[in-house]
Amino acid sequence: MLPLMKAILNKTLTLSLLIVLLLSSRVLTAAEAPLEPQPPVQSTPAVGEDLGYGVGSVLASVIYSPLKITYAALGLITGGLGYVLSAGSPDVANSIIYPAVGGNYVITPNHLRGVEPVIFIGPPGPNHFQTQMASPALPPPQP
Repeated sequence: MLPLMKAILNKTLTLSLLIVLLLSSRVLTAAEAPLEPQPPVQSTPAVGEDLGYGVGSVLASVIYSPLKITYAALGLITGGLGYVLSAGSPDVANSIIYPAVGGNYVITPNHLRGVEPVIFIGPPGPNHFQTQMASPALPPPQP
């Protein structure tokens, strides 16, 4: 009697497995073909990715920050010398000091991602554009 029960159990399991496989193939084909296009899903950065950018920004800042501080200090010294040698002209000093002191001193994860640019040399001083506008323009060439 035991071999007969084994045969019935094997046939039942085989038939059940066959039915599951046939039904699952229909479910998979239905799931693979969406009716309408779906908008792209924006993925949020993983914790490991954020950690990597954080560690990378610290390591980059360890090298970048002392270079930027040295450049700013040399710009301050040079601007001061320019002020003295130009007989007290603040335009000369500002055109040297503002670009040297301006800019980023630390590398952030957004810099590494490419979201924000790294600015080593800052923008010109506040009087830079007024000085250029006040300077006389060259007259147009005469034919």
